[in-house]
This record gives sequence, structure tokens and C-alpha cells, in this order.
Amino acid sequence: MKLATLFVNKAKQLTIARGLSSHGVEVIPAQSVGGLLHLLRRSDVQAVLLEDADTELIDWLATLEMRMAGAVPVIVVGGSAGVGMSEALQHGATDYAEYDGAVDQLLARLRARVGSRGTPARQGMEVGPYSLCSVTSAVWRDGVEINLTAREFALAWVLFSNAGRVVSAASLSARVWGRSNDVCKRTLEQHIYKLRRKLSAESSRELLRIHAVYSVGYRLDLMVQNPVWEPPAERDVDWEPPPRRDTDPMAPVKGVTVSQEVRSGPISEWAS
Repeated sequence: MKLATLFVNKAKQLTIARGLSSHGVEVIPAQSVGGLLHLLRRSDVQAVLLEDADTELIDWLATLEMRMAGAVPVIVVGGSAGVGMSEALQHGATDYAEYDGAVDQLLARLRARVGSRGTPARQGMEVGPYSLCSVTSAVWRDGVEINLTAREFALAWVLFSNAGRVVSAASLSARVWGRSNDVCKRTLEQHIYKLRRKLSAESSRELLRIHAVYSVGYRLDLMVQNPVWEPPAERDVDWEPPPRRDTDPMAPVKGVTVSQEVRSGPISEWAS
């Protein structure tokens, strides 16, 4: 079995590689997501092992989904910190294994996944009034197609996949252009500007915003429409008016018996 690994914690990566090698697994470490993609294209790697490294894991999974979706199983190695199993699986991981110093569980997961059919790649998504299809690189809003270039669609896919979260400029560059360092800041800004205009064009209401987060990246937010106030529905209530009293306020209430007559005289005499 041959697999490629990508970890932030290089010491952990080396320890796992040694443990798997003792069971006959060939481990090829990658230094970056670009290097990982190169390994997947040029060698017969059968699986990918990623460290649950918080937001970097989300970036790696999104890149693999766009560039090599479903090519090989992708197993995430958990630890004390990270996004966790649920988030990793939601973003495209095939499986998730906790690592506590022993590789037994990880090895079992690898053997179960390698050779089996990978999870079908996500081919579309719906976010608010927008629908995206990765097969045709098309975006629709309320059933009307929006004409995007290939790079604009790639940007849209990444931003919609992470709606409400900040995506770093380096991550966007790596996913869309395949490199994070050589893409000019102005180039990215221009593509974001054009994408923003196209996604909101010919709409009578503001549906989304693409915010520039200073010195970090971009965040796509859907605009939640304020609910229209409606009066409460009328309800049938069994209600009867109270019994009408006599006009004389001193008259006894019907059904009530006066035990004794009110004594006349000054109030001081009543208390005696």
C-alpha cells in the first residue's frame, strides 16, 4: 500500500510514517497541498492521509475536491485540536481516525478504504437562491444561469462552500490558480470584483455580500431577508359577557344572602 501524507506537525507525521512502515505501508510525505497534488498526478498513490489542522484542513479538503475529487480515499487523522470528525466529513473527507500514539486504528481504516470505491464527489450545491454545478461550471440564481469564466466559477465554488467563513487570499490563490505565492493581489481583487457584480446583477434586492477582510482574505455572506410582519390570526374564543348588575350599586348581588343588616350610625359605633 502506498499513501501520501500532509501534516502541519512534522514530528507527528514522521511518527505515523514509521508506525505504518513497520506494517509494510509506503508513506510519501508532502510539504504543501501543491506537492500533494503533484504526487497524486504523478504516482500510484492509493490513499491520502491529512492531519486535522483546523482551518488548514478545510483548505486542503476543498483543494482536493476541486482538483482530484474522488480520485483516492482521503483519511483525516484527528488529535487534541482541530475541526473534528463531523466538519471534516462534511468538507469531503472519506474517513476520520483518532490517533493516540498507536497506528492500529488508522491501519484498519486504511485497509478498509483502499481498494473500495471512493465517495462520489460533490457535483453541486445549493446556497440560498444560488445553485452551483461543478460538472458544467455553471451557477444559477432563481433558475437563471449566470455567465461566469472558469476562474470566476472556481472562486464562487470556494466562497459558497465556505459561506460565512473567511477564506484566506493564499488559499483562494492556491485553489483557483494552483499556487499561492505567485498570484498578484490586484489580480485576485479584480476577479472578486467581477464575480461580485455578476452574482448580484439584475436583482432588485441584495442577496449576498463578498467582504474583503483586511490582510486576511474574503468572506461571502448571504443576506437574510427581514421577515414581513403579519397580524396574529383571529381565534374563536368562547366568551360571554359578565352578568349585568342592577343600576343600584348598593343592591345585593343575585344569589348572595346578606347575613345581617348594616347598622346605621357613625363608623366609630360599628367598631364597638
